[in-house]
Amino acid sequence: MRAHTLLMLALAAAPLPALAQNQAPTNRAQQRVEGINRSIESQAESRSFQQQNRFETNQIQGQIQRQQSIAPPPPAPIILPHR
Repeated sequence: MRAHTLLMLALAAAPLPALAQNQAPTNRAQQRVEGINRSIESQAESRSFQQQNRFETNQIQGQIQRQQSIAPPPPAPIILPHR
């Protein structure tokens, strides 16, 4: 009896295969939901790319502005030899 109980506990604790993730959608509503989810994921990826691109562009613009705001050093004086 004890072995039977241990076997049942072991089976209950074993991970079950993720069948629901591998199944094809069974109806239109489910297909629609999955389509919407894919669309949301795609939009999120696009938004993430755009935000990264905007961030990098702002960084470059800031660097350019800082470089332009620093006054260049005055030119070195030209010393002509005496004749």
